[in-house]
Amino acid sequence: MHMSEICNKVKTIQWQHFLFILLIAAVTIGSDGCKTTGKLSKKERKAQIENAKSQLTPIINGTSSKSLEQQQKIVTDIKAKNFKDPQLDEMISQAQEVLKKAFADRDMQKQQKIDSARAELLDMLLNKDNKSADELAKELAVIKALNLGDKEINDLIAKVEQKIAGMRNKPNVPLKNQLENAFQGIADAGKSGNSVQASTLIKSTLGLFSFDDVPVMIIIYREGNSPPDYDKPTTIKRYLNFVMDQKVSRNAVDNYSLDSDGKIKELELIKK
Repeated sequence: MHMSEICNKVKTIQWQHFLFILLIAAVTIGSDGCKTTGKLSKKERKAQIENAKSQLTPIINGTSSKSLEQQQKIVTDIKAKNFKDPQLDEMISQAQEVLKKAFADRDMQKQQKIDSARAELLDMLLNKDNKSADELAKELAVIKALNLGDKEINDLIAKVEQKIAGMRNKPNVPLKNQLENAFQGIADAGKSGNSVQASTLIKSTLGLFSFDDVPVMIIIYREGNSPPDYDKPTTIKRYLNFVMDQKVSRNAVDNYSLDSDGKIKELELIKK
């Protein structure tokens, strides 16, 4: 056999082999394509459409026991199948509107709970009714059980917990009494010449206030419902130093207001 004939046979065998591989590949791809994109029979399509409608019906009627997120996934999955059935498309639109309103209602209700919880927590920090630590803890447990997942609410909860812990670690003395006791203690320390004790009492008393320059108004005269007459305004730090220097406490607490941390931000005194 001549060399040229041998080469021709080899080439023929390689070409036939290549065609065979190409044919197998085409059959395989065609087979996979049929599996992936094969059309449904009319019977199968009709069954799937009816099943989709049966899943959408409770969503539209608001009777589904599934979560809103689960219902949303059902609608999204059905829409993605694109059956192009007019009645089904209309039901998809209805379900989307129902879910849109349901999500909005849920968000609104959550915000209302957050607003209510915020108000309650701020009241607990102020504690104008002088509730005990146990009473505050009981109210706080109700709010914590809501699991609102709001950063501001969580921060307020932490502050109330600190307040409760502080109340349990010291005698439950009303704030008015704490202030008047501090004023008298500072005056007594000044009178006895114990400047160290007076300075210590001033420092601890300032801890009850939002800052050292909290305004202090002293009522010198009040009659009936008429506006009271005030002495020259001062600040809490100046007033405490004044009490120490004068060695006497001549004023009682008439009124005060607190910030969100439960500290005094304004103070009114009145002549005893």
